[in-house]
Amino acid sequence: MNSSTTGLSQGVKPSGTIQQLKRKVSVQPGKLDRFILLQVACCTFPALILIRLGQLRAGSIWCFMLLFAFLALYGLKRKIPAFVALTVATLPALSYTREFFFYNSVLFVLGLGLIFWVARSPKEFSRLWDNHLLRWFFIVGTGYWLISVFLTGQYYSNFRVMELLCSVGSIYLLSLYPKYLATGLMGLSISISAVAIGMVGQGERLGMADIEGEQMGNAITFALPVALVLLLAVADNAKWLYLQNSKIVKNVLIAMCGVLLLLSTSRGAGLVAFVGIVVAVFYQSQQRRKIFVALFLMVCVLAVFLQTESGGKASEWFEKLTDSERNMKTKTSGRSEMWFLFPKVLADSPIWGVGPGLGKEAYAHYSWVDREVMFKKGHEMAWHAVYMHVGVETGMIGLTLLAIFMGKLIFKTLHYRRLTGQVIPLIGIVGYMTIGLTVTGVDGISGLFLGLAFLGTIPNKKITKEFQKPVQVGKSSKIHSSV
Repeated sequence: MNSSTTGLSQGVKPSGTIQQLKRKVSVQPGKLDRFILLQVACCTFPALILIRLGQLRAGSIWCFMLLFAFLALYGLKRKIPAFVALTVATLPALSYTREFFFYNSVLFVLGLGLIFWVARSPKEFSRLWDNHLLRWFFIVGTGYWLISVFLTGQYYSNFRVMELLCSVGSIYLLSLYPKYLATGLMGLSISISAVAIGMVGQGERLGMADIEGEQMGNAITFALPVALVLLLAVADNAKWLYLQNSKIVKNVLIAMCGVLLLLSTSRGAGLVAFVGIVVAVFYQSQQRRKIFVALFLMVCVLAVFLQTESGGKASEWFEKLTDSERNMKTKTSGRSEMWFLFPKVLADSPIWGVGPGLGKEAYAHYSWVDREVMFKKGHEMAWHAVYMHVGVETGMIGLTLLAIFMGKLIFKTLHYRRLTGQVIPLIGIVGYMTIGLTVTGVDGISGLFLGLAFLGTIPNKKITKEFQKPVQVGKSSKIHSSV
């Protein structure tokens, strides 16, 4: 990998969009902020250990209050990129601890980071608004939530759309500071390790637990950030984690993520990881050997792990899923029945759907009147796919807008790959589209995938004109080259 890109901290004065592109993706070896990583560990490990010991509320309070103390320190020092990086890094743990103390804690800290960023540097924040696709994404998403509130009279109806928006915005703004972006993404591995320690052995699947009679967690909630870290370590030579020169750490991380994915037995997250790896292998011919070596090592570790007691339990779970005597309804936890109902709901409200926020009520009604549906019959349930959720609540209008949005992101990330050789933004949108097949995909974790996808949305004409412009570094000048 040849590049002469130098960060602003080294005196670069960006003169166009390509300079912004290179700042967004640091292609030179960098150093992670270890103090932030230590703070992530302090917030998450004690909290999840307390939860494991049955102190659910105490663990949740520990995680949030200590995190808030660290964030307050960064806020007072006006170190907002560090503030946002720490928030992103703790998302997997917050997704669990939120259940017992402050449910909207994820949105609170993400939103607070964006508000502080506006106050600290309106000019930097304006770059988010200057991105036309991202601007309309925020406008439509916010409008969707407000209409949901109007129709239902409940502020929390589709409230997690705002969580998704804040997560996307956090990743996009962190790209202006590659060190903090890499630190935030690397911190995810610490957070998921803490969750794994707190949850392992507490339920049939890693990510789910029955502690002191309290049911908590979800396998895919745990497994999606695991899949993301795995893809970040596999693709682009792990540059997004600043591990391009740390082969041992990178391979250990890949092996760890493979084991955790296996223990979660989440087919949705497994599919996300598989599709992302296929994209990386297909579009990165020069990195294929390294990718295959890393995957081979991961497979070897998994083969050894399957011989253990925990590995045996995972094997038993997969045998249940592939048992020919079990029907599709029992294998998919009701998801197949939702897909069965979806065309009927869409046929009754084809143009604009049942209305934002009313999707759960629609499932309760249609599942009650349909004799073939047995999953949560008559209960209000979220539709287990972003495509069903959008189709039911907004009809063909919403599905058309969603298709246009995803199509434009795919086109732009493909163009970004041709210019830079990097595939993580493309993996981000493909990963999000895959997530949308199995869950609603409207949450902070899913927003990390979508946020990475938006890093590939640089105006094409400006890149074409300025791709070979020199960048002044002190008295010398260097030419950008594609990664």
